[in-house]
Parts: sequence; structure tokens; C-alpha cells
Amino acid sequence: MDGKWEWLAREMAAVQGKAGVWYKDLETGETFGWGEHTVHSSASTIKIFIMVYIFQLFEDGKLRPDQRIPLRPEQIAPSAGVLSYLQDLQELSVRDLIQLMIIVSDNSATNVLIDLAGKDVLNAYFEKELGLTATRVRRKMMDLEAIERGEDNTTSAFEAGKVLEMIYRGRAVSPEASRRMLEILKNQQDSSLIPWFLDETLPEHTIAHKTGGLAHVVHDAALVDCERPYILCFFGSEICVPDYSRLIQKASGRIFRER
Repeated sequence: MDGKWEWLAREMAAVQGKAGVWYKDLETGETFGWGEHTVHSSASTIKIFIMVYIFQLFEDGKLRPDQRIPLRPEQIAPSAGVLSYLQDLQELSVRDLIQLMIIVSDNSATNVLIDLAGKDVLNAYFEKELGLTATRVRRKMMDLEAIERGEDNTTSAFEAGKVLEMIYRGRAVSPEASRRMLEILKNQQDSSLIPWFLDETLPEHTIAHKTGGLAHVVHDAALVDCERPYILCFFGSEICVPDYSRLIQKASGRIFRER
């Protein structure tokens, strides 16, 4: 192992639970991984992959960004987002559903898009078109009964990083679709993890990322689009969330300074 990364390997090895990190310098190709292929409950990071597929439907002419989709009561999910708190909204454009899904991690918007796409179709696309083996959609957001049955959404730090790199290089769906997805990810409202020590240093809308969290689960998958851009994905499950969150914050700051 490159001595440059020994400190992070020690930090990751000391984590109680399942932890993974994937780093890639998008100019030099330098990489570092620790448990990067470990499969985790994806929490809200699955929303990156769902967004890619919806943009594929736009590209194929099967769906329009301005197409309006009704909101059904059974699709409304608690926790993250805003739709569960609105009383009078009956439909939204697909474009706005994507924005809500990513920038405020709205679970209800995500459920509408999962229903629109279909779980089996999403999984076939992830496997055949994106080459992913760990990333699967098996339930809608906040379906706790499905989790108890062992039907969980999954991914890994490496696969999240792989798709972010595809978006950065214009290879996710198309160059224009990738540009638009990158723009949406840069509007992410949660800056509590990878961006924590970077926001005062970098210009606004530099970090394209998506967080995810459940009980004993916390992830952040990021593309830091700075002068020398890089991918950084931290995934943790069966862990102490506050402790691992602090590790992510501090490690992200050090990686940025020392890269």
C-alpha cells in the first residue's frame, strides 16, 4: 500500500461495523480503496442510479422532462424531503421529481420514480448498461417491512464512484444528460459529510454528491469538481453514525489538503 494512504487504512480498519471508501483522482488515475466492494444498504445513495435511468428514458424519447405525474397517497413516504408535508399538491413534472429526489432527498418523489420505472427494469439497466453487480432496487423508500423481509436496496462505494465518474466524463446516457445530472448533484442541500470542511475553501456548487442514512447507516458519494477533480465515496453500515460521520468529515478535509 502507498504510504500516503496508511493513515486512512488505519482509520477504516478501526471502524466497528462495515465500512468502505473509494478515492480516484480523475486526472492522474491514482486510486485508493478500502472495503470499496463491500455491499451496503444503499439508503438514499440509490437515488443517483435511479436518476441515471430516468435520464435514459428522456434520451430514448419514452418520457419527457415536463411530463406531469400524479402523486398517489401510497407513494407518500415519511422522513426525508418535503412532499409528505404538502397538502394540496396533486402532480409534479418528472423534472421536478428528480430535483426533489436529489437535492432534498425526497422519499416520496423517489417512490413515484421507482413506480414509473419499475424495479425489475431498473435492475436490468444497472446490470446490463452500467455494469453494476452490487446496485439493486428491491423496495421503495421507507418500506421498513420490506427491509425486515431482507428486501433492501444495495450498492457499494466503488459502484457509486463508478457512476459518478461516468457522469463526470459524459458517459452516463449522453454528454448532455451527464452535464445536467452533474448540475443537479451540485445543488445537493446536505453538506454535513464530505463537504463539511471544504465548503469554506471551494466555490459554491463545486461538490456533486448524494448522502444516505438509516439507523446505523451513513454514506456520502461525491465528485469534488475542483482544479484537480476526484471521486470520494465513504460508505458505512452497522456502525455508530456520529463517530463515522466525524471520520468522513475529517478524512475528507485531509484528503483535499494532501492530494
